Amino acid sequence: MSDMSGDETTINVLVDAIDTYLAVLDGPGIVDVRTAIHAWRSGSFQTVPAHRHSAMGHLQSATDDIAARGRKDLATAISDAASLLRWVPYDSYPRHLIGEAFADAHAFASLAEYRVSDTPMDFDFGLFIIGPDLLYRDHNHAAPELYAPLTGPHGFRFASGQALSWSPADRPVWNTPFRQHAIKTGPLPFLCIYAWTSDNEAPAQIIVEPDWADLEASQPPITA
Repeated sequence: MSDMSGDETTINVLVDAIDTYLAVLDGPGIVDVRTAIHAWRSGSFQTVPAHRHSAMGHLQSATDDIAARGRKDLATAISDAASLLRWVPYDSYPRHLIGEAFADAHAFASLAEYRVSDTPMDFDFGLFIIGPDLLYRDHNHAAPELYAPLTGPHGFRFASGQALSWSPADRPVWNTPFRQHAIKTGPLPFLCIYAWTSDNEAPAQIIVEPDWADLEASQPPITA
């Protein structure tokens, strides 16, 4: 008979679904992240106090879209675990630089917090959500970072003055250390699996750019 709690089982199902999803993706960082997840799973489970955030109001439309595109198991696992997770904003940014709208409409939930090991890992992963039609302004950080977007399209850029490149769901993005990047969300919320594979305590920094108003007004191209 299993001695796992209901919470542990729910978190494990979500992590299984995430690992299964990552296994079918291709690109830089995927193998490193999956290897780190497997190592992390050897630690002891610990309960993390749940915390709700207003950005969770966008989860339903995101998971509905994920399920409609054939990933019902992943959508269900996210929905089942959502109320157990600690959803918090990334609060290292000054609000006047990151933008009030973004500051109030994003949150992440770390899954790495749920296991502890005798050998602590410099690794974080979980879920990240941003409300629709918002700009996550240019920034960078020391941590190598994987985004695996579960919804789309969303616009990305990786250099000062660069135009947005709009990408569909299921197209991973790997940000090397200190790579500048910005995200403009589309009509759907941006829901992704994120992972930082080292330097997790080093904060991200905003890179002020003069064209933020133009990016905030941008919309994905109309497709036939």
